[in-house]
Amino acid sequence: MKIAISDLKELLDDDIPIKDISKKLFQLGHENEIINGVLDIEITPNRGDCMSVLGIVRELKNFYSSSLNFDIYQDEIEPLDLGFSNKASSECNKISFLLIEVEEIPSEYKKYLRDYFDILSVNKNNFFADISNYISYELGQPTHCYDYEKISDNFDLERVDKSYEFATLIGKKITLSDSNLVFKNNDEIINLAGIMGGENTACSKNTKSSLIECAYFNPESVIGKSTKYDLNSESAYKFER
Repeated sequence: MKIAISDLKELLDDDIPIKDISKKLFQLGHENEIINGVLDIEITPNRGDCMSVLGIVRELKNFYSSSLNFDIYQDEIEPLDLGFSNKASSECNKISFLLIEVEEIPSEYKKYLRDYFDILSVNKNNFFADISNYISYELGQPTHCYDYEKISDNFDLERVDKSYEFATLIGKKITLSDSNLVFKNNDEIINLAGIMGGENTACSKNTKSSLIECAYFNPESVIGKSTKYDLNSESAYKFER
C-alpha cells in the first residue's frame, strides 16, 4: 500500500522525520520502503484495518500524538426511497446508499486531491470515481458510484449460481461462472459485489447525480474473485481483508 508522506505527516501533531516513522512501522510489523515522497508499506492479510492513511496513523499513535480531527457532516439527510432489496444479508449485513447531486463538475481539484493523483501516480476517471478512490485511500472504506440516472427501482443484491455475461466499467467483458454475489438492476448484473462495477451504470465525466454504495461484504464472499476474473481491483484487495 502506497501513502504520500505528506498526507501521513499532515495527521501527526509533530514534524517527525520520515526515517523515524519508517523505523516505527517496522517495529509494528509493517515492512516498508521510502521512494520519492511515497511510503510503500507491506500490509499483512490480517491487518485490513491498516489499509488507509487513517489506519497507519492509528498504528503510529502508539509512538506519536495525533488529534485525528475530522469534519463530520451533522445536518439531516433526507431518506432515499430507492426500492433496493438485500437478498444476501448473511453475506452483506451492512449497506447504505447516498444520493449526491452537483450543479457543476469542478474544473480543477483542490491541492490535496491534485497531490494524491500526482504523487501516487493515480489515474483520474471522473469526478465521483475520483472522490470515491480518495476516500478509500484516506479512510480505508471502498465505495462504489453508480450513475443515478441509469438505476431503476428494481435494484437488489443477491447470489447467483449460473453463468452471466458481464461488461465491467473498464470495458472488459467477462463470463461470470459458478456462484457470485452481484448487484442486479432489472435482472441485469451491474456490479460484481466488492470487486468491480459494470459499464452500463458507471459514472462518466458528465455525470452530475451519483448513487453511492457503501457496504461491508464478508471476505469469504469476495475472496479470489478478482484473481479468477483477472480484475485488478483496489476494492477487492481491501474487502478480501
